[in-house]
Amino acid sequence: MDESAKTLRRKRRVKRLKVMIISTFFILVTVPIALCIWLGCRLHVTQNQLDEMTAQYEGQLKLTAQLQSEIDAYADYVPVIDETKQDDLPDTSADSKDMHMHKVYLTFDDGPSANTAKILDILDEYGVKATFFVTGEEADTNPERYQDIVNRGHSIGIHSYSHVYRDIYRSKEDFVRDYQKLRDYIEETTGMAPTIYRFPGGSSNTVSKTDMDELCEYLQSQGVTYYDWNVSSGDATNPALPTKMIVNNCVSSIGNRDTTIILLHDSGSKTSTVEALPEIIEQILAMDDTQILPIGEGTEVIQHRS
Repeated sequence: MDESAKTLRRKRRVKRLKVMIISTFFILVTVPIALCIWLGCRLHVTQNQLDEMTAQYEGQLKLTAQLQSEIDAYADYVPVIDETKQDDLPDTSADSKDMHMHKVYLTFDDGPSANTAKILDILDEYGVKATFFVTGEEADTNPERYQDIVNRGHSIGIHSYSHVYRDIYRSKEDFVRDYQKLRDYIEETTGMAPTIYRFPGGSSNTVSKTDMDELCEYLQSQGVTYYDWNVSSGDATNPALPTKMIVNNCVSSIGNRDTTIILLHDSGSKTSTVEALPEIIEQILAMDDTQILPIGEGTEVIQHRS
């Protein structure tokens, strides 16, 4: 009897030991795997954000260089007016005022999102229209957000379906598939066929594995015009910029341009954009000879690529 009890206890100990060994092995194997998967996902998201910020920064550098080149080219140009004949000149003050009307375009990338309704409400409050370059992120869950943009009278354009740089720019075929998927979705959902596009990272991005000129030509063949920007709000940075800085980034150089296209973002994490928007609009509307418009036919094309 004693021997049987010892044997039973020994079996129980062996069984417990096996369970401990298996459990330990399971933990040692699954935890690192799960950690690797999580880190991989975080790396993917972070890399995409870094690609976008890098592309935007390079776009701004290129645009600055182009503007400086134009300034240098005309630095020595001074029109000569014969003051003795000024009385004979026609009065063109009204035409001149119209010609020098500053046109400002508020453009929102990456939406729609949980913030879209808030942005639309603010725009309605001030009676201004904007442009939304949307992705397909909300296509399966919130089609009403795309409809709301159009129903409230704003312009809607394509900003890629997936917004994953490495997938979109892997080849022309991948770019075309992505473009067509979102184009068809927007038309089916809103009844509007989009005719404007904004490249993720801008047309001057250096992430694309495909010749950007080839992609630009494809869009042109589809009757689509792509728009970059000449003012960046800086609201895509992480951590987020202070609201006051976002406002200053948007309005500080409007007076130096006839056409200003401001880059903003409509994503769920960009609460600072929503907070800054009323002051941005108020300061723009307070400027002389300045109006806020949605991108449409007749809008001056701002492109980083010559």
